[in-house]
Amino acid sequence: MTLIFRESSHRPNAVNQADVNATGPVQSDGAKLNCSRGYAQVIPGTFAENHQAGTSDRIYDPVANIAAAINYIWRRYGDISCVQQANPHRDPAPY
Repeated sequence: MTLIFRESSHRPNAVNQADVNATGPVQSDGAKLNCSRGYAQVIPGTFAENHQAGTSDRIYDPVANIAAAINYIWRRYGDISCVQQANPHRDPAPY
């Protein structure tokens, strides 16, 4: 819940069009290809690489978005508590 609040303010259709990832051609949702999207603010490449089988292939689907984010966190960091934005015992960090 901490990660979702800090990343998207609990908005499943949130898009960050202002960060370093906001590059590439504009997509059907009106945002550039590499913008972070959804509850956990996952970029499309990370979503695809960490997609959880059996979930939707839509990045805005809350379950699929969170599942891909958690798979990425496990693979890269080993534990969600290591991710400052997800750890309720640590202050949020700017990017």
